[in-house]
Amino acid sequence: MSPRTRRALGAITAAASLAFLAALSRVPYAAEPGADALLRLAWRARGERVEQCRRLTPAELARVPAHMRQEIQCTGRIVPYRLRVALDGREVINELVQAAGARHDRPLYVFRELRVPPGPHALAVRFARVRTVPATARDDETTTPPELRLDTAVLFLSRRAALVTYDEEQRRLTLIAAPRPPPPAR
Repeated sequence: MSPRTRRALGAITAAASLAFLAALSRVPYAAEPGADALLRLAWRARGERVEQCRRLTPAELARVPAHMRQEIQCTGRIVPYRLRVALDGREVINELVQAAGARHDRPLYVFRELRVPPGPHALAVRFARVRTVPATARDDETTTPPELRLDTAVLFLSRRAALVTYDEEQRRLTLIAAPRPPPPAR
C-alpha cells in the first residue's frame, strides 16, 4: 500500500471515529425515577499522636552507623477513632478508622457513601477516639477533638447527595445538604 493511500485511510478512520464519538455524546441518559439519594461522609482529621520512647542499649547503638546514633528511639502513631452512623435509629456504619501510612502516623481519612431512600430521615454521626491519650499528649487547636457528634433531621432528595464533613475552624461535624433541583424548563 502506498504512503498516500495509508494517510487517506488514516484520515478517514479518524474522521469516522470522531463522528461516532460526537453521535454517542448526544444519546440521552435518563436515570430511573425512583433513584436513591446519597449520604457522603468525607473529611480529613488530625488525630492525637502518642509516642513511646526507649533508651537503646550499647549493643544496639553499636549496630547503627555513627552518624545515625541516637540514644533514645521513639515510635509514634495516631490514636484511632470509631465511626458510627445511625439512620432512623438503626446503625448502618460501625467501623474503626486508622490513621494512614504504614506506621499509622498520618492523618485520618473518612470517605464513605451510603444509598438512602429519598425522604426525611433522622441522622446521627459519631466520630470518637477509641482510647484516652496520656496526660503528656497535647490536645491543641490543630488536632481533632476526642469526640464529634452530629444529630439532625435530613430531607434526602432523589439523585442528590448530602455531605457530612469536618469543619476545622469550628472543630465540629457539619451537614451540607444538596440544593433542590431547578424546576424543569417549559
